[in-house]
Amino acid sequence: MARPEPFFTAPNLLTLSRVPLAALVWLRPANAVYIISLMVAAGATDVLDGWLERRALRREGLGEESPPAAGMWLDPVCDKLFAFSVIAAVIVTRRPPVYLILLLVAREIVQTLITLTWKLAPAVRARLRPEFQASLTGKAATVFQFLTIAAILTAHPWQLPLAAATGALGLTAIAFYILRSWKAADRRP
Repeated sequence: MARPEPFFTAPNLLTLSRVPLAALVWLRPANAVYIISLMVAAGATDVLDGWLERRALRREGLGEESPPAAGMWLDPVCDKLFAFSVIAAVIVTRRPPVYLILLLVAREIVQTLITLTWKLAPAVRARLRPEFQASLTGKAATVFQFLTIAAILTAHPWQLPLAAATGALGLTAIAFYILRSWKAADRRP
């Protein structure tokens, strides 16, 4: 019988710290320096929780391909919650053009549509199992998403190029997720 996995580990607590950070956004949603500081803090917790988790897996002699179940769903949920809060604050306080918003959230829109399709269509579920695990392209998309938000907050002239790069990287990350999912489906018995 498998030993139950502890939930309140250091990596999970760091991941969970992004939930209060998401709420803190709304204390000063129009203050660019404040919001950017929260984004830096959230990014730091994301890097640190991943590093601690990989270190713990190595110490236990496990590979990175078998991360704890809680971290696999908790990290992306907390990431999305924080990103949604910041993006909502930017939309409310800065009112950027719709095309910038669409580029900024293209990955989330497509990822949500894929997940809904997978949940609602048994034929798709039989062939495809979305695995939105962290990837270098996904991390780059998140960095560019935060850079775009900072550009919008500071009215920087690079808003559109950064948003375009965010959208392109986000859609590329989704394409990699789908490819990885198809390859995993081909290996299943």
